[in-house]
Amino acid sequence: MKSAENPWKKCLETVSISEIGLRRSNNQDSYQEVPARNQKIWNSRGHVFSVADGMGAHAAGELASKMATDIIPNVYLKQTLLPPAEALTLAIQEANRNIHKKGNSDKELHGMGTTNDTLVILPEGAMIGHVGDSRVYRLRGKKWEQMTSDHSVVWAKEEAGEVIDETVHKNVITRCLGVSPEIKVDIEGPSPIMPGDIFLLCSDGLCGQFEDSEMGKILAVLPLPQAVRALVDLANLRGGPDNITVITVKYLGPQQAVSKADEKPLPPAAQTEMPLPPVSQWVWYLLAGAGTTFLLGLVSFMFSFLLGLVLVIAGGGGAAAAGGLICFRKPQKAFTRRYGKGPYRTYSAVCDEKFAGELKKIFKELYASVENQENLDLKTPLRMAQAASKALDVRNYEESTRNFALAISAIWRQLTE
Repeated sequence: MKSAENPWKKCLETVSISEIGLRRSNNQDSYQEVPARNQKIWNSRGHVFSVADGMGAHAAGELASKMATDIIPNVYLKQTLLPPAEALTLAIQEANRNIHKKGNSDKELHGMGTTNDTLVILPEGAMIGHVGDSRVYRLRGKKWEQMTSDHSVVWAKEEAGEVIDETVHKNVITRCLGVSPEIKVDIEGPSPIMPGDIFLLCSDGLCGQFEDSEMGKILAVLPLPQAVRALVDLANLRGGPDNITVITVKYLGPQQAVSKADEKPLPPAAQTEMPLPPVSQWVWYLLAGAGTTFLLGLVSFMFSFLLGLVLVIAGGGGAAAAGGLICFRKPQKAFTRRYGKGPYRTYSAVCDEKFAGELKKIFKELYASVENQENLDLKTPLRMAQAASKALDVRNYEESTRNFALAISAIWRQLTE
């Protein structure tokens, strides 16, 4: 687990975990956190967070996901002349081409692929690049929202109103990086951000072990480090059938970097700062032609005053026009429209009797399996569980959920660390 450090600790909190799960031999997930190095970079490119869930035999999936989370932030941050949505699309497509090329270069890597979700926090809000069935969620107050749509057979059938029965393969995705040389990238946003918003990026090893609203309920009642730990522990206790990776990003307020003592602080930008567009080639041709015409006019004065005057005026006018086009360029807009249709699904993050009762059941089963192990400290989790039960009896479901989650993690951590 790691948390964001300077210069953003006062306005941005991040917590991330990636674990192998209980049934896999290696971790094919990968993630990357790239907070802006300084205010200037945030004003122009923002913070970047990326999660990938690889697939393929041997180490192929592990390599594919690592390539995605290495390439995408790197390429995106270098594309400073492109608007953010175009830069992120290009970065994900570049990762796809590289993974596809690598897969075709070695028969043991053939067919390797990966999902990817990349979140960028910008002055305008949150922008997401998405391929596959990994997900991005947002918790705002007591509202839990899925910001991406799954590229999967199940999602397509659900959206079409079809019945999902045992004949539907629930782990089949319809889009991923690496399988084909070209890929369609979904861009979502930018969606305005409010102080207190929490974004969660995860592989399906996490969200696949929860009902749609449950993760939001955990995040709503616990500090971020404890909430993320509890989510991963619960996913493992529910079977841990896949690798589990999660990044959480909590927006605490305007992104004002803490400056060094010898630096003049820069204010956070209201809109993504874009550079001046490059000068069109035809403008340079105009300037060169105008200069040539002006010089010819000066030479022509030796032979014809009228011809020389005309050429000088024409050359000067052309030079002035070209100079105006160069000097009065305006930075292009970072966004001219909002992309995507998210959030796609919305749930309540209010704790209820059903979820608190489910956590109580999990705790009782876990406690019963370890209560005779003398090497464990069970007093603290037992006190938490007792407090949780009392809260449940008086219908304080938030307090009950909080304490049961902490009690479960307190035992599970001792068993696995």
